[in-house]
Amino acid sequence: MRTARRRRTVFLTAAALFAGLFSAPGGHAAERPRRVVENLDRGLVAVPSDGGTFLSWRLLGTEYARHGDAIGFNVYKGRKRLTRAPITRSTTYRDTSPGTGAYSVRAVVDGREGKPASALALGQGYAEIPLAAADGYTVQHAWPGDLDGDGRYELVVSRLAQTRDRPDLLEAYTLTGERLWRVDLGPGSYTQVGGNGANDPAPAAISGSTPIGGYRNDDNVTVFDLDGDGRAEVLAHTASGTTFADGTRVTADSPARQFVSVVDGATGTERDRQPVPDDFAADGPSGGHFGVAYLDGVHPSLVTKLVTRVGARRGAFRVLFQTWDFDGTDLTLRWKYVVPADSGATSFHQIRTVDVDLDGKDEIADGNYVVNGDGTLRYVVDGAGHGDRFHIADLDPGRPGLEGFAIQQAELGVVPNFPWYYYDADTGERLVTGQHPADWENDTDIDVGRGSTGDIDPGHRGYEYWTSTADVTAPGAGVRNVRDGKVAATTPSVNFRIWWDGDKGSELLDFTHVSDWDPATETSTRIFDPAGVVSGARNATPYYGDILGDWREEILTETADHTALRLHTTTEPTGTRLYTLAHNPAYRLGWTVRGYLQSTYTDYYLGTETRRVPRPAISVRSR
Repeated sequence: MRTARRRRTVFLTAAALFAGLFSAPGGHAAERPRRVVENLDRGLVAVPSDGGTFLSWRLLGTEYARHGDAIGFNVYKGRKRLTRAPITRSTTYRDTSPGTGAYSVRAVVDGREGKPASALALGQGYAEIPLAAADGYTVQHAWPGDLDGDGRYELVVSRLAQTRDRPDLLEAYTLTGERLWRVDLGPGSYTQVGGNGANDPAPAAISGSTPIGGYRNDDNVTVFDLDGDGRAEVLAHTASGTTFADGTRVTADSPARQFVSVVDGATGTERDRQPVPDDFAADGPSGGHFGVAYLDGVHPSLVTKLVTRVGARRGAFRVLFQTWDFDGTDLTLRWKYVVPADSGATSFHQIRTVDVDLDGKDEIADGNYVVNGDGTLRYVVDGAGHGDRFHIADLDPGRPGLEGFAIQQAELGVVPNFPWYYYDADTGERLVTGQHPADWENDTDIDVGRGSTGDIDPGHRGYEYWTSTADVTAPGAGVRNVRDGKVAATTPSVNFRIWWDGDKGSELLDFTHVSDWDPATETSTRIFDPAGVVSGARNATPYYGDILGDWREEILTETADHTALRLHTTTEPTGTRLYTLAHNPAYRLGWTVRGYLQSTYTDYYLGTETRRVPRPAISVRSR
């Protein structure tokens, strides 16, 4: 079970990495801790587009931290250089020249070229990843991670059975379509089809525990390099009957006894396990989320959340957090925190790990409250109760720090005090509060199921926020700007914000299509709508994010026959150059929590008015 790896101790700071060519200078002190992040490759992709080939690649956060705007890129086809001068205004290039050859790019600083980076060719316009045979299964979530330490992301996916009598599966795939391994999560993961997630009665065999594969609002899996060897681990809830890729099975004295297992990302074998606490066993089944946080500002830790409301009354939740460290051999508990029942804190269907006070160390946000990195309660938003979704980012570039936006639900006989609130993410102070209709009659009149944020109106500085409230006459309806108040009576889709086209404003991802909001007409126009693919639970795709190419985001979909995944990337031109979003701390940690999916955000303001972004305080280990 415990197979130690030799941990690498050679570091490249943000002032050192440049394609293996440039050595580290002596200085560039940072006030905040330098987080150890993934040592990614160039991520170059070549995609057919408009009679030519569209090329897109990463500017690494470490490169930007050292060189700022002084780094450029040359593009090659075979041995022929296509660029007359290094590209400095974007990290894209469209080639319409005759002839063939393998594409590559080289970084250029002070006239010196770095090593070439080769391209991943997407001949169909997307990467197709065949899924291993598993009839009656669908992919719910996907987690990117560099499983083998080569600088390229692989994908770990959860596949859920569509009947009650089959286990969930975890599988790992390369972006070129190779399956690496499969883990059978066993009878404790049997899907509760047709129910309502955390409110469902659990299968008798796991009464008092959480469905370990994740269901609807839950995930119970994450992927990240915790031990710092350059290769990501897979962290998962396991129980009796879980079978790893080498055939090893978990056995326990009770089917309700569960564990947190560390799984080798490259092989699918177990490396260590520790028991899940049984504090809530008497409450019946619990939901759960896994995520990752840099609690000390430098090293990543696993965050696990257990939540139950079975047996609870009037919308009450019981929540338990644990944080864990993994040193390559042992998974050890850092701290455990049970949220006080009388604190006013109540669970949402998602957590976020983000540095809300901008001291370089992460906190854990769960809707209307935040837990500090030492396992103490930071604040509870006054008057706020349960909601499904909340967002934290730099929504207002004219205001110091981060802000949040959250919606409120009316359910289980609980009447919320307001439909939504916009707040200070550091202190929990409500800055703007929505209002209920004066003449509401039943819960459905004031129940707000979803809300979203994004810079969708370039005519107003900062982000906009809106909810799923369809009645345009309701006082809480419409689109609001963080500075200017209500700017539209109708609202766009409320699923996800995405950066897809060439500007820095937000587009909208719903189901599998991308739309652009026109504030003048208050209508949306589809700009990307792939054929032959489907979305999953909550109208969400398994994953979206900046996994390849430049700073804009890719979309992972599943084919309609559930036999393959497709990774789509944009070919829209852009004059904007940003370091890869995967090297932004808040953005990258957003990938580690799945469950009831939410939009991902950077910890700096990224919108229409953005001209220059802060240099990240990060470091990488050498490969």
